[in-house]
Amino acid sequence: MTNILAFCTASAEELPRASLEVLAAGRQLGRKLGNGYVQAALLGPDVEKYGETLVHHGADEVFIASHPRLQYHEADVMLGTLETVVQQLSPDVVLFPHDELGGGNVGPRLAYRLGTGIVTDCTGFEVLWPVSDRAIIRWLRPVYGGKAMAYMVANGLLQLATMRSHAFEPLPADPVRQGQIQTLEIDVDSISSPVSLVERTQEEIEGISLDQAQIIVSGGRGMEDAEGFSALGDLARILGAAVGGSRPAADLGWVPHSQLVGQTGKIVAPNLYFAVAISGAPQHMAGAGAAKTIVAINKDEDAPIFKVAHVGVVDEWQNIIPALTEACKELLGS
Repeated sequence: MTNILAFCTASAEELPRASLEVLAAGRQLGRKLGNGYVQAALLGPDVEKYGETLVHHGADEVFIASHPRLQYHEADVMLGTLETVVQQLSPDVVLFPHDELGGGNVGPRLAYRLGTGIVTDCTGFEVLWPVSDRAIIRWLRPVYGGKAMAYMVANGLLQLATMRSHAFEPLPADPVRQGQIQTLEIDVDSISSPVSLVERTQEEIEGISLDQAQIIVSGGRGMEDAEGFSALGDLARILGAAVGGSRPAADLGWVPHSQLVGQTGKIVAPNLYFAVAISGAPQHMAGAGAAKTIVAINKDEDAPIFKVAHVGVVDEWQNIIPALTEACKELLGS
Protein backbone atom coordinates (compact mmCIF):
# COMPACT_ATOMS: atom_id res chain seq x y z
CA MET A 1 0.00 0.00 0.00
CA THR A 2 1.24 3.48 -0.91
CA ASN A 3 0.41 6.21 1.61
CA ILE A 4 -0.34 9.55 -0.06
CA LEU A 5 -0.50 12.57 2.26
CA ALA A 6 -2.37 15.67 1.05
CA PHE A 7 -1.42 18.93 2.76
CA CYS A 8 -4.66 20.83 3.50
CA THR A 9 -5.06 24.15 5.27
CA ALA A 10 -8.19 25.91 6.45
CA SER A 11 -9.36 28.80 8.58
CA ALA A 12 -12.16 28.78 11.10
CA GLU A 13 -14.39 30.33 8.43
CA GLU A 14 -13.43 28.46 5.26
CA LEU A 15 -12.03 25.29 3.77
CA PRO A 16 -10.40 26.59 0.56
CA ARG A 17 -10.86 24.97 -2.83
CA ALA A 18 -7.10 24.35 -3.04
CA SER A 19 -7.34 21.79 -0.22
CA LEU A 20 -10.05 19.88 -2.09
CA GLU A 21 -8.04 20.06 -5.33
CA VAL A 22 -4.91 18.53 -3.80
CA LEU A 23 -7.11 15.85 -2.23
CA ALA A 24 -8.55 15.06 -5.67
CA ALA A 25 -4.99 14.82 -7.03
CA GLY A 26 -4.12 12.35 -4.28
CA ARG A 27 -7.20 10.25 -5.05
CA GLN A 28 -6.30 10.16 -8.76
CA LEU A 29 -2.70 9.21 -8.00
CA GLY A 30 -3.93 6.49 -5.65
CA ARG A 31 -6.03 4.97 -8.44
CA LYS A 32 -3.07 4.99 -10.83
CA LEU A 33 -0.88 3.31 -8.22
CA GLY A 34 -3.62 0.76 -7.64
CA ASN A 35 -3.00 0.58 -3.91
CA GLY A 36 -3.06 4.23 -2.86
CA TYR A 37 -4.28 5.14 0.60
CA VAL A 38 -5.06 8.87 0.79
CA GLN A 39 -4.44 10.70 4.04
CA ALA A 40 -5.12 14.39 4.65
CA ALA A 41 -3.13 16.55 7.05
CA LEU A 42 -5.49 19.38 8.02
CA LEU A 43 -3.75 22.37 9.62
CA GLY A 44 -5.35 25.52 10.99
CA PRO A 45 -7.26 26.96 13.95
CA ASP A 46 -10.58 25.38 14.96
CA VAL A 47 -10.65 23.16 11.86
CA GLU A 48 -12.02 19.98 13.42
CA LYS A 49 -15.38 20.60 11.74
CA TYR A 50 -13.83 20.03 8.29
CA GLY A 51 -12.68 16.49 8.99
CA GLU A 52 -15.82 14.83 7.64
CA THR A 53 -15.83 17.19 4.65
CA LEU A 54 -12.39 15.93 3.62
CA VAL A 55 -13.54 12.34 4.00
CA HIS A 56 -16.57 13.04 1.82
CA HIS A 57 -14.24 14.54 -0.81
CA GLY A 58 -11.88 11.58 -1.00
CA ALA A 59 -9.71 11.19 2.11
CA ASP A 60 -9.41 7.72 3.62
CA GLU A 61 -8.02 9.18 6.82
CA VAL A 62 -7.77 12.73 8.18
CA PHE A 63 -5.17 13.89 10.69
CA ILE A 64 -6.01 17.22 12.31
CA ALA A 65 -3.52 19.65 13.82
CA SER A 66 -5.60 22.49 15.24
CA HIS A 67 -3.88 25.37 17.03
CA PRO A 68 -4.24 29.19 17.26
CA ARG A 69 -0.66 29.65 15.96
CA LEU A 70 -1.73 28.10 12.66
CA GLN A 71 -4.32 30.81 12.05
CA TYR A 72 -2.24 33.04 9.78
CA HIS A 73 -0.32 30.23 8.08
CA GLU A 74 3.08 31.57 9.13
CA ALA A 75 5.58 29.65 7.04
CA ASP A 76 7.99 28.54 9.78
CA VAL A 77 5.20 27.39 12.09
CA MET A 78 3.44 25.50 9.30
CA LEU A 79 6.77 23.98 8.20
CA GLY A 80 7.65 22.76 11.68
CA THR A 81 4.16 21.34 12.17
CA LEU A 82 4.12 19.53 8.85
CA GLU A 83 7.63 18.16 9.39
CA THR A 84 6.37 16.58 12.61
CA VAL A 85 3.30 15.22 10.80
CA VAL A 86 5.48 13.57 8.12
CA GLN A 87 7.77 12.08 10.75
CA GLN A 88 4.79 10.62 12.61
CA LEU A 89 2.92 9.27 9.56
CA SER A 90 5.83 8.25 7.28
CA PRO A 91 3.98 8.74 3.98
CA ASP A 92 5.38 7.69 0.61
CA VAL A 93 4.10 10.77 -1.25
CA VAL A 94 3.29 14.28 0.01
CA LEU A 95 1.18 16.62 -2.14
CA PHE A 96 0.82 20.39 -1.68
CA PRO A 97 -1.20 23.08 -3.42
CA HIS A 98 1.11 25.19 -5.56
CA ASP A 99 0.40 28.47 -3.78
CA GLU A 100 2.39 31.04 -1.84
CA LEU A 101 2.59 28.68 1.12
CA GLY A 102 2.91 25.15 -0.22
CA GLY A 103 4.71 25.88 -3.48
CA GLY A 104 6.71 28.93 -2.53
CA ASN A 105 7.75 28.25 1.03
CA VAL A 106 6.78 25.11 2.93
CA GLY A 107 7.12 22.47 0.20
CA PRO A 108 10.70 23.18 -0.96
CA ARG A 109 11.94 23.75 2.58
CA LEU A 110 10.34 20.55 3.82
CA ALA A 111 12.03 18.64 0.98
CA TYR A 112 15.39 20.06 2.07
CA ARG A 113 14.81 19.10 5.70
CA LEU A 114 13.80 15.58 4.73
CA GLY A 115 16.71 15.16 2.31
CA THR A 116 14.56 14.44 -0.71
CA GLY A 117 13.54 16.06 -3.99
CA ILE A 118 10.41 17.95 -4.97
CA VAL A 119 8.68 18.70 -8.28
CA THR A 120 6.67 21.92 -8.28
CA ASP A 121 3.75 23.32 -10.27
CA CYS A 122 2.53 19.93 -11.50
CA THR A 123 -0.53 19.56 -13.71
CA GLY A 124 -0.55 15.77 -13.90
CA PHE A 125 1.43 12.56 -13.42
CA GLU A 126 1.85 9.04 -14.69
CA VAL A 127 2.94 5.85 -12.95
CA LEU A 128 5.49 3.45 -14.44
CA TRP A 129 6.03 -0.09 -13.21
CA PRO A 130 9.60 -1.31 -13.86
CA VAL A 131 10.83 -4.83 -13.18
CA SER A 132 10.96 -4.18 -9.42
CA ASP A 133 7.82 -3.79 -7.30
CA ARG A 134 8.43 -0.07 -6.69
CA ALA A 135 6.46 2.30 -8.91
CA ILE A 136 8.08 5.32 -10.53
CA ILE A 137 6.00 8.49 -10.55
CA ARG A 138 6.64 10.88 -13.41
CA TRP A 139 5.35 14.36 -12.64
CA LEU A 140 4.08 16.52 -15.50
CA ARG A 141 4.72 20.28 -15.32
CA PRO A 142 4.94 23.28 -17.68
CA VAL A 143 8.42 24.51 -18.63
CA TYR A 144 9.80 27.49 -20.56
CA GLY A 145 6.98 29.74 -19.41
CA GLY A 146 4.33 27.27 -20.44
CA LYS A 147 5.65 26.79 -23.98
CA ALA A 148 6.29 23.09 -23.38
CA MET A 149 5.46 20.30 -20.95
CA ALA A 150 7.97 17.97 -19.33
CA TYR A 151 7.89 14.85 -17.18
CA MET A 152 10.18 14.92 -14.16
CA VAL A 153 11.18 12.34 -11.58
CA ALA A 154 12.17 13.28 -8.03
CA ASN A 155 15.07 11.49 -6.38
CA GLY A 156 14.52 9.82 -3.03
CA LEU A 157 12.15 7.29 -1.57
CA LEU A 158 9.80 10.03 -0.33
CA GLN A 159 8.11 11.91 -3.19
CA LEU A 160 7.07 15.56 -2.77
CA ALA A 161 5.12 17.55 -5.36
CA THR A 162 3.02 20.70 -5.59
CA MET A 163 -0.16 20.77 -7.68
CA ARG A 164 -1.01 23.74 -9.89
CA SER A 165 -4.21 25.58 -9.04
CA HIS A 166 -7.24 24.36 -11.02
CA ALA A 167 -5.28 21.46 -12.56
CA PHE A 168 -7.52 19.05 -10.63
CA GLU A 169 -11.25 19.41 -10.11
CA PRO A 170 -12.45 18.72 -6.55
CA LEU A 171 -14.31 15.44 -6.27
CA PRO A 172 -18.08 15.69 -5.70
CA ALA A 173 -18.97 15.25 -2.05
CA ASP A 174 -20.11 11.74 -1.15
CA PRO A 175 -21.99 12.08 2.15
CA VAL A 176 -22.10 8.32 2.72
CA ARG A 177 -18.33 7.91 2.36
CA GLN A 178 -16.61 6.97 5.62
CA GLY A 179 -13.06 7.39 6.87
CA GLN A 180 -11.05 7.77 10.04
CA ILE A 181 -10.52 11.17 11.67
CA GLN A 182 -7.77 11.59 14.24
CA THR A 183 -6.29 14.47 16.20
CA LEU A 184 -2.51 14.81 16.15
CA GLU A 185 -0.70 15.67 19.36
CA ILE A 186 1.85 18.25 18.24
CA ASP A 187 3.49 20.85 20.50
CA VAL A 188 2.98 23.77 18.12
CA ASP A 189 3.92 26.29 20.82
CA SER A 190 7.46 24.91 20.91
CA ILE A 191 8.09 25.52 17.19
CA SER A 192 10.48 28.45 16.87
CA SER A 193 10.22 31.08 14.16
CA PRO A 194 12.68 33.87 13.32
CA VAL A 195 9.74 35.98 12.13
CA SER A 196 7.22 37.64 14.41
CA LEU A 197 3.82 38.72 13.13
CA VAL A 198 3.51 42.41 14.02
CA GLU A 199 0.36 43.37 12.17
CA ARG A 200 -2.01 41.85 9.65
CA THR A 201 -3.80 44.05 7.13
CA GLN A 202 -6.70 42.64 5.13
CA GLU A 203 -6.89 43.93 1.57
CA GLU A 204 -10.43 44.75 0.55
CA ILE A 205 -11.34 43.53 -2.93
CA GLU A 206 -14.30 45.05 -4.68
CA GLY A 207 -16.63 42.60 -6.34
CA ILE A 208 -15.84 38.93 -6.93
CA SER A 209 -12.38 37.50 -6.30
CA LEU A 210 -10.48 35.79 -9.11
CA ASP A 211 -10.48 32.50 -7.21
CA GLN A 212 -14.27 32.32 -7.14
CA ALA A 213 -15.16 33.88 -10.50
CA GLN A 214 -16.64 31.85 -13.34
CA ILE A 215 -16.22 34.86 -15.65
CA ILE A 216 -13.13 37.09 -15.68
CA VAL A 217 -12.59 40.32 -17.61
CA SER A 218 -8.86 41.07 -17.85
CA GLY A 219 -7.02 43.99 -19.37
CA GLY A 220 -3.46 44.57 -20.47
CA ARG A 221 -1.03 47.33 -21.35
CA GLY A 222 -3.15 48.20 -24.38
CA MET A 223 -5.85 49.63 -22.08
CA GLU A 224 -3.53 52.69 -22.00
CA ASP A 225 -4.52 53.94 -18.52
CA ALA A 226 -6.54 53.23 -15.39
CA GLU A 227 -9.62 54.82 -16.95
CA GLY A 228 -9.86 51.90 -19.32
CA PHE A 229 -10.19 49.51 -16.40
CA SER A 230 -13.28 51.35 -15.19
CA ALA A 231 -14.90 50.30 -18.49
CA LEU A 232 -13.88 46.69 -17.81
CA GLY A 233 -15.36 47.05 -14.34
CA ASP A 234 -18.70 48.11 -15.83
CA LEU A 235 -18.79 45.00 -18.01
CA ALA A 236 -17.74 42.80 -15.10
CA ARG A 237 -20.54 44.11 -12.88
CA ILE A 238 -23.14 43.34 -15.56
CA LEU A 239 -21.81 39.79 -16.01
CA GLY A 240 -21.16 39.07 -12.35
CA ALA A 241 -17.49 38.73 -13.22
CA ALA A 242 -14.13 39.50 -11.64
CA VAL A 243 -11.64 42.00 -13.05
CA GLY A 244 -8.06 40.87 -13.66
CA GLY A 245 -5.00 42.21 -15.37
CA SER A 246 -1.68 41.32 -16.95
CA ARG A 247 1.71 41.97 -15.37
CA PRO A 248 2.23 45.37 -17.11
CA ALA A 249 -1.23 46.55 -16.04
CA ALA A 250 -0.54 45.54 -12.42
CA ASP A 251 2.94 47.12 -12.40
CA LEU A 252 1.47 50.37 -13.75
CA GLY A 253 -1.07 50.40 -10.92
CA TRP A 254 -4.14 50.03 -13.11
CA VAL A 255 -5.21 46.87 -11.27
CA PRO A 256 -4.12 45.57 -7.81
CA HIS A 257 -1.38 42.95 -7.82
CA SER A 258 -3.79 40.64 -6.02
CA GLN A 259 -5.79 40.62 -9.28
CA LEU A 260 -2.80 39.80 -11.47
CA VAL A 261 -3.35 36.80 -13.75
CA GLY A 262 -0.25 34.99 -14.94
CA GLN A 263 2.73 32.86 -14.09
CA THR A 264 3.70 35.16 -11.20
CA GLY A 265 0.11 35.89 -10.20
CA LYS A 266 -3.16 33.97 -10.00
CA ILE A 267 -3.74 30.84 -12.04
CA VAL A 268 -7.41 30.73 -12.99
CA ALA A 269 -9.75 28.43 -14.88
CA PRO A 270 -13.06 30.26 -15.39
CA ASN A 271 -15.78 29.25 -17.81
CA LEU A 272 -15.26 32.51 -19.73
CA TYR A 273 -12.16 34.71 -19.91
CA PHE A 274 -12.07 38.06 -21.70
CA ALA A 275 -8.52 39.07 -22.66
CA VAL A 276 -8.80 42.75 -23.57
CA ALA A 277 -5.75 44.49 -25.04
CA ILE A 278 -3.56 41.62 -23.82
CA SER A 279 -0.90 40.39 -26.24
CA GLY A 280 -0.99 36.81 -24.93
CA ALA A 281 2.60 36.35 -23.77
CA PRO A 282 3.38 32.87 -22.37
CA GLN A 283 3.74 34.31 -18.86
CA HIS A 284 0.13 35.52 -18.95
CA MET A 285 -1.28 32.43 -20.61
CA ALA A 286 0.36 30.28 -17.95
CA GLY A 287 -2.25 31.78 -15.64
CA ALA A 288 -5.22 32.03 -18.01
CA GLY A 289 -4.71 29.18 -20.47
CA ALA A 290 -6.95 26.77 -18.57
CA ALA A 291 -10.06 28.91 -19.16
CA LYS A 292 -12.77 26.94 -20.93
CA THR A 293 -13.52 29.79 -23.37
CA ILE A 294 -11.15 32.67 -24.15
CA VAL A 295 -12.43 35.79 -25.92
CA ALA A 296 -9.60 37.99 -27.20
CA ILE A 297 -10.02 41.65 -28.15
CA ASN A 298 -6.91 43.23 -29.61
CA LYS A 299 -6.14 45.75 -32.35
CA ASP A 300 -3.08 43.74 -33.48
CA GLU A 301 -4.24 40.88 -35.68
CA ASP A 302 -0.85 39.19 -35.21
CA ALA A 303 -1.05 39.19 -31.40
CA PRO A 304 -0.18 35.74 -29.95
CA ILE A 305 -3.43 35.74 -27.97
CA PHE A 306 -5.35 34.88 -31.15
CA LYS A 307 -3.50 31.55 -31.40
CA VAL A 308 -5.14 30.33 -28.20
CA ALA A 309 -8.41 32.28 -28.20
CA HIS A 310 -11.69 30.55 -28.99
CA VAL A 311 -13.22 33.85 -30.15
CA GLY A 312 -11.13 36.69 -31.54
CA VAL A 313 -12.03 40.31 -32.29
CA VAL A 314 -9.52 42.53 -34.10
CA ASP A 315 -10.34 46.11 -33.15
CA GLU A 316 -9.67 48.87 -30.63
CA TRP A 317 -11.11 47.90 -27.28
CA GLN A 318 -12.91 51.29 -27.11
CA ASN A 319 -15.03 50.19 -30.07
CA ILE A 320 -15.99 46.86 -28.49
CA ILE A 321 -16.25 47.01 -24.69
CA PRO A 322 -18.82 49.85 -24.33
CA ALA A 323 -21.04 48.30 -27.03
CA LEU A 324 -20.67 44.84 -25.47
CA THR A 325 -21.59 46.26 -22.05
CA GLU A 326 -24.76 47.86 -23.43
CA ALA A 327 -25.72 44.67 -25.26
CA CYS A 328 -25.26 42.64 -22.06
CA LYS A 329 -27.42 45.14 -20.17
CA GLU A 330 -30.24 44.63 -22.63
CA LEU A 331 -29.90 40.85 -22.70
CA LEU A 332 -29.72 40.51 -18.91
CA GLY A 333 -32.30 43.20 -18.23
CA SER A 334 -30.07 45.22 -15.93
